[in-house]
Amino acid sequence: MSTVQSRHDRPSNGRRRDRRSTLIYLLIVVPPSVAALVLIHEHTDWTRRQADAGESVGHVVAPLHDVLGMVLVACTVVVVVTQLAGSLAARLNQPRVIGEITAGLLLGPTVLGMLAPTVAEFLFPPDVQFFLTAIGQLGVIFFMFEVGRELPFALLKGNAGTALVVGHAGIAIPFLCGVAFALWPLAGLRPDGVGTGPYAVFLGVALSVPAFPVLARILKDRKLKDTGIGALGMATAGIEDVTAWCLLALVVAGVSGDSLGGAGTTVLLSVIYAAVMWWGIRPLMARIARYADARPERSPMLMIAILLLVLLSAGVTAMIGVEAIFGAFLAGVITPRGSRGAEEFAFRLAGPTHWLMLPLFFAGIGLSTDIWDAVSGAGVLVVLLVLIVAMGGKFVGVVLPAVAVGVDRRSALALGTMMNCRGLTEIVVLQLGLSLGVISPDLFAAFLVMTLITTAITGPLLELLRPRRTGPDSLWLIAGPKVEATPPTTVGG
Repeated sequence: MSTVQSRHDRPSNGRRRDRRSTLIYLLIVVPPSVAALVLIHEHTDWTRRQADAGESVGHVVAPLHDVLGMVLVACTVVVVVTQLAGSLAARLNQPRVIGEITAGLLLGPTVLGMLAPTVAEFLFPPDVQFFLTAIGQLGVIFFMFEVGRELPFALLKGNAGTALVVGHAGIAIPFLCGVAFALWPLAGLRPDGVGTGPYAVFLGVALSVPAFPVLARILKDRKLKDTGIGALGMATAGIEDVTAWCLLALVVAGVSGDSLGGAGTTVLLSVIYAAVMWWGIRPLMARIARYADARPERSPMLMIAILLLVLLSAGVTAMIGVEAIFGAFLAGVITPRGSRGAEEFAFRLAGPTHWLMLPLFFAGIGLSTDIWDAVSGAGVLVVLLVLIVAMGGKFVGVVLPAVAVGVDRRSALALGTMMNCRGLTEIVVLQLGLSLGVISPDLFAAFLVMTLITTAITGPLLELLRPRRTGPDSLWLIAGPKVEATPPTTVGG
């Protein structure tokens, strides 16, 4: 009788949980989202930034054969320094990306330019910086392909209800904080010629986006990736990631378009392109993957097809007006999962991307950023304010909804800590905003400091929150029936 009763109770309990999650979603996610839209509509404009008559439209470099030797020497220096700094960060139980970003700052005017300006000018003259930046941007494109490929679709299904509520609340509330931040405390730091609309939306995104790849590595290092809380955290980060990139595409379209109508056209073209990729190219790639996996000698054909997909997709989105990184991200999303050839391609790509091209990207950031000047320009108070709002908005936006849908408090705090991890994804977002002229170098530096701090504290805070003893239903145990999926394989370690 009890067995029959329990079977009848399960659908009823599930319906009650669904109604509860829906109610919490409507109460927590919708109001801040509507409030942000109202603020943007009432207090912003979408004026396109026009170049001044005397503004440079490009950088002319010397012929490659004149600077090739210096470029190779500079690449060697960057790789050595970033590897040493990354290894030191790993020894300190920190993500390698913390050391690599710090290495980029060490090579720039923040340290080397201040202590040995002659050496800095010899190693990194403007012509060399141009080539380093170009190679680094290619690394960002391949990195975004990895991000798209590692989105945890299986986990999104297994934790859909809780992850959707917590993930969207973790975007909506920080996004509202960023919009309010841009319209009042940081209004004076908006660059001349930039509309308040793109500026406000960009700061909202910058305070919302999590670092999914870095978080996955932290959870793996802390042996949490295969636990219930780790699976829920990755699913939540996946939802936040996709939502934040869609919002960022709107910013890029708003800056690139001649008007709000032009921005709408860009967004429409992007949606059409994404639909073609998902319903047209994705099945085609799956068919190619099955054909190639049937015989090992056909694997190169699939790997070449994936490479062409990444490059072409990045090029198409760049021509549409939403930046190449979005096309690379979409290419990763539609790349076949579980294919032997696709796995081999990702493995081979990870080496040059993480050992050479991304370190050059970090170096490019460091060479163009002087933390001391930027902090004095923006002010220490602004840096502290950015840090407080970034962390506070994420914790409020994640912890409260998680508790409301039934997650225990310790696990909810752990989720808030995970979503506060920014890492390399935040750097990519900030660099995009800087290159578009949406934010100033001073504000870029303030957000960069926030990124380093929030990423560095993620691991230690998770260890503090880990319970010493866990009950049979704890989310901190190895994922079992409570989590109906297994995490995806992480590419490139």
